[in-house]
Amino acid sequence: MPHITFVPSEPGHHRVRFDGSEPPSPRTGTHHHHRTKTHHEKTARRVEPPDFRFCVELGLVIRSRKRDHKAVTGLQDEISDHLTRAGIANHVASSSRAAVNPREWTIASEVCIPSHPRDHRFGMKLVSPFMRFSKRAEAWQADIRTVLRTLNAHFELTTSHQCFTHIHIVPATGYWELDQAKGLAKSALYFERCLDELVPPYRRKSVWAKSNRNNFYFLTSTMPECFAIIDAQTTFEGLGARMNWTSAASPTGRALGAQPGADFQHDAFRWSFVGLNEGSGFGTVAFRQPPGSTSASEVIGWVMLVGCLARLSCGAGGGLKPEQKPQLKSLGEWLLYEAEWCAMPHKSPLKDLLKQAVSVTPVPGTIAGMDADVITIDEDQRLKWKINDRNLALDKYRRLITA
Repeated sequence: MPHITFVPSEPGHHRVRFDGSEPPSPRTGTHHHHRTKTHHEKTARRVEPPDFRFCVELGLVIRSRKRDHKAVTGLQDEISDHLTRAGIANHVASSSRAAVNPREWTIASEVCIPSHPRDHRFGMKLVSPFMRFSKRAEAWQADIRTVLRTLNAHFELTTSHQCFTHIHIVPATGYWELDQAKGLAKSALYFERCLDELVPPYRRKSVWAKSNRNNFYFLTSTMPECFAIIDAQTTFEGLGARMNWTSAASPTGRALGAQPGADFQHDAFRWSFVGLNEGSGFGTVAFRQPPGSTSASEVIGWVMLVGCLARLSCGAGGGLKPEQKPQLKSLGEWLLYEAEWCAMPHKSPLKDLLKQAVSVTPVPGTIAGMDADVITIDEDQRLKWKINDRNLALDKYRRLITA
């Protein structure tokens, strides 16, 4: 999985693990050995991948511990007040036109999560600022801990099948290079079944997080053929279409009223590349499969997984062998190695996330992650509502790059 290339040896240029050893092989657990090249002395080293900016969306059902709010606006204001007192810069997105600040947390209602006003519980989302993944890791981890500690102290946080933890990422430069996006797309397809082992069963068949692997373009293809399809793309729009293509005849398509044969892109997949339709590499890629998170450790673990996987996927040199079956154990070793490589503090959340893995046994005659045969009336309606819902993460991204 790591990206290795041969470059001329320079003093102080070769990096090794913090314990002084070479990184373990992702498949055998053995150590790589450098070999001397003729003509020019060259050593094997990993080319440093890009750093990333990320934004987290937390979708939860929230109720105040002390006040019985009859409307979501009162709950939003109380959340904002407590976060402000805790030193967390924030604002409420009270309308579709309210300005959002990419350097503050945003509080808003969430249309895909059912609310229960009689019980004073409301579907909410909190959207983080855009933060640097590896350059300021201590800062963002502390920020997330403060937010979740404050929320749990003053509010009851619960989750439903519609709740989520979405992680949006973009290279720190503010835009993607096409090869970087292709590298992440390959990892998304290749490791899909591995990542399925880390989420509850309902997030493996959610209408909000469908399979990228089992869509129109990739369903009947082998993994090497899937990689070839990705390699053949010459535009970000083409890549997004392959990763997020939705059939008009699917339950999602029918719910959204698509005309027969009018297939379309939709973001409700495990990995959404629809954000790259911003053009010229601008936009975010979002990992949408994780369930709702009520603790800082859960949120940090998912951010670390996505950030480390993106770094491994987007570094120079490739490295995946599509003809081989992926293993979560090997992936986990390389994610933890990547966290160590970029000096990520407090790696226990990632370790705990990997430990909770449960093997997925496919039901005979079914295809994992395909759009459900039928969706509920409630899901049908919420898919329609979501079309007109504001994408706060992308709004923040646009303001970030134009600031």
